[in-house]
Amino acid sequence: MKHRPKHWAEYLLLRGFCGIVAVLPYRPALILAAGFARIGFALAAARRKEAIRRIRLVLGPGCSPRQARAIAWQSLRNMVFNLAEILYVGGGRQRALPIPADMLNALDRVRTYARENPGRGAIFACPHMGNWELAGIVVPSCGIDMFTLTGVQKNPLVQDYLQRLRHAPGVELLPRGSGTTLRKIFANLRKGKFLAIMPDLRSRLPGVRVRFFGGEANLYPGMGHFARQVEVPIFLAVMKRHGWTRHSVELHGPFEPDPALDKEADALRLTQLVMDIVDAEIRRDPGQWFWYNKRWILDPLEPEAEIAAP
Repeated sequence: MKHRPKHWAEYLLLRGFCGIVAVLPYRPALILAAGFARIGFALAAARRKEAIRRIRLVLGPGCSPRQARAIAWQSLRNMVFNLAEILYVGGGRQRALPIPADMLNALDRVRTYARENPGRGAIFACPHMGNWELAGIVVPSCGIDMFTLTGVQKNPLVQDYLQRLRHAPGVELLPRGSGTTLRKIFANLRKGKFLAIMPDLRSRLPGVRVRFFGGEANLYPGMGHFARQVEVPIFLAVMKRHGWTRHSVELHGPFEPDPALDKEADALRLTQLVMDIVDAEIRRDPGQWFWYNKRWILDPLEPEAEIAAP
């Protein structure tokens, strides 16, 4: 793909921000990030209003405009904090974030599963809550063999740079959407590797339709279908940020496939089970979730996508 001037401008802005973060201690780096978040919250009025609309749509009339605005601010600030933390510890730097005891206990559960089930992998689902990016850094560093799928961003310079930062060395990155990738996913899971996946992404094409936020969400079908096809369980990791610098994780599962069910029905069951927990966790603490995704999770399929459905 040809690099356009806009690509270079975005890339150089990101590298400049990264360069500043790289020389700052942890808390000053977050103070800088909070300043960028304030500027973005003020300038991106359309995105802010849309996030507030979504929040009130999901939480109902009990959520006042003022409360929805506070949730929208926390969501954006946390996302910018996430980026700052990736830049702080990524790229092979000798820096680390404090890992709380509950996260270590959760990782011990995953390690125990891997030790007791050699040659049997698992799905590691991590929705857009708290600092979800920590999973791509912390989990592999604890000796868990992980791989993940990557999409294609409009700016290839930014994509390549962020991918190097977002994952620990040794994490295999597979491009989403090819037949070769599908075969590699199955092979990796049968070798005992863990597939890190984000379950709360809307698919542009017909996928798996589940109840979510009081409506219907059309999600990527991979999580449930991979688990059922290879007969591996799903672990759900819900990350949360407390204040500025404290993190926690709530680990749910493992959720096992049911061979007594039809494959499609079982994949739907597994996906719905995971998303019911995600829905409840977001309602419990809505500021932890990222409300600014361009593809709103409850948007219906475009007519041409419906027509293309098999």
